[in-house]
Amino acid sequence: MWQRALDFALRPRLPKGYRPGVTLARLERELSGLDYLGEEDGQRRYALPGSHWSVLVSEVVDSQLLLHTVSCRFSLQLALAGPAQPCRLAFRHRGSWRRSGIACHLLRGDASELAALRQQLEQDADLHTALMPLDFKRCELLGDAAGWRVEIEPFAASEVVGRFPPFRRYIRLITTQKLAVLASMAALRRLLLAQDGPPLKQD
Repeated sequence: MWQRALDFALRPRLPKGYRPGVTLARLERELSGLDYLGEEDGQRRYALPGSHWSVLVSEVVDSQLLLHTVSCRFSLQLALAGPAQPCRLAFRHRGSWRRSGIACHLLRGDASELAALRQQLEQDADLHTALMPLDFKRCELLGDAAGWRVEIEPFAASEVVGRFPPFRRYIRLITTQKLAVLASMAALRRLLLAQDGPPLKQD
């Protein structure tokens, strides 16, 4: 009985005031120019016109003491040969005051197996150009037996909701940030495809 009560008290809960799908609906207006392909389990799929790859966009809720944030996560799944061990690579901007480059940190996985890939990621000119202006909370590569997945959570395209005092503030995804997200996805896709075989022509 006590265990059931404890499980009930500790179960994950969505914060009060969270409105599922509202942030995605607001973002849709800012993704004009992309083809909307439909909804899958609460996620929305978009593609660049004329391209044969697409991204899923989902909401990520982060609850804090008197407020919560709803961010949008852009995900790209690639069914390629993955690493021997599950891995997780995270990107960060270099520099304390001014951005001076891109660093790729290994959070999980075999360092020796991924050394060459990390070097390519940090030295690729297209990826550097795309990521430098992008304001992101999270940009990661996740690899396992199912392949690779790119996940980017920009600072924009997010809503901050306060309970005391009550307020809501949505941060728009302006065009330059939208293009930076898509360019980063395209560059990472090209690099990962090159790991799996001959480099493909960019979409």
